[in-house]
Amino acid sequence: MPAYHQMGHDSRNLLAEEHLSRYTGAILSPVNYVETDISTQITTAPDRFDTIFDPQLYYPQTLRGELRRWSYFPSDVDTADTGLDTWWRDLVDGIADTCANLRPSAACSPAIVPRSFTNEYYSRLVRSGNYLHERLAGTDVRSIQTLIVGLADLSVPGRGIEIASIASRTAASEIYIVISGDTLPRRELADTEGLKGAMRLVSALEGAGLPVLMGFTSSDMVLWKAAGASSCATGKFFNLRRFTSSRFEDESAGGGGQLPYWFEESLLAFLREPDITRIRARHPDMLSESSLRNPFGLEILEGLDSGEGRAWLGTSWRQFMYAFADLEHRISQSTVDVRSFLHRAEQNWRFLDDSSFFMDEMRNDGTWLRTWRIAEAEYRDH
Repeated sequence: MPAYHQMGHDSRNLLAEEHLSRYTGAILSPVNYVETDISTQITTAPDRFDTIFDPQLYYPQTLRGELRRWSYFPSDVDTADTGLDTWWRDLVDGIADTCANLRPSAACSPAIVPRSFTNEYYSRLVRSGNYLHERLAGTDVRSIQTLIVGLADLSVPGRGIEIASIASRTAASEIYIVISGDTLPRRELADTEGLKGAMRLVSALEGAGLPVLMGFTSSDMVLWKAAGASSCATGKFFNLRRFTSSRFEDESAGGGGQLPYWFEESLLAFLREPDITRIRARHPDMLSESSLRNPFGLEILEGLDSGEGRAWLGTSWRQFMYAFADLEHRISQSTVDVRSFLHRAEQNWRFLDDSSFFMDEMRNDGTWLRTWRIAEAEYRDH
């Protein structure tokens, strides 16, 4: 039940980071890297590292990055009828040929973000996934079925179970779920019904014997693990922790994450430098034991205490990624109970509010935790 790197711009140096060894795989990004770069990432990955190739044709007509330089990228994407199965089969043929050259551990089936998340859309995804499975049969590359799901669509009662029923027709033995919505990368998901529907989707697929890998996750990972997700992926940039169109634009735009943040487990929140300074002065016990064991967190605190004004953007990425994998591991090992964990985090926010403690960013107030607690409770109890 490992954590995965969600690869983005200039993320390759994290793959061999000593203190990030809990990551046992990576979702490779052809949007950010050309074929020779991806090939190097695969061949130089740590031993037994799970390298998963995601074609990332999510927005092929608009947001492309390096995709045009890949041989499988459709030359007719601006004019083709992408509703035709023949078009998808040609695309899958190109992806299978690319994987034969790259030899990753696995390949995700292609998926385009639709105008509407209809049953026919999901059926087409499954048909394409089944054809990829057929094309990769007899190779060392396993196929993974991709599901892009709309958070708003999942808020419809029973929708998660309905999607799971369609997805269970896949010939693949694993599911890669990407949740699409309009939440900004630095904001937490706060659609109670959508979150509950997503949790039921995850649970239904896992119950059907289809292990789920959740892509583009942040601290919401705790909900997916509570629903039984086998694995979750995250990245160093904020727009690698939330699936929005900004993920495929320049990293400095729309949430690329060019400001340092400290992830504090006791609050399930990201804190700016002034917040850390004030908490340490007024409520030092608020920093969790796990945060104080985090080697990158210790490095950040040492830098702040030195008074030298050291830049800590790169260290902040590592601090979060270490915390993410550590918490994911403890939930998987059942040493953290998610329901109690969310309750304590909300209590900590109440304590801060009662003591007139305010974060540097006005919307960083923990209010999303009530949404998460409701979603988790109603998922669990019904």
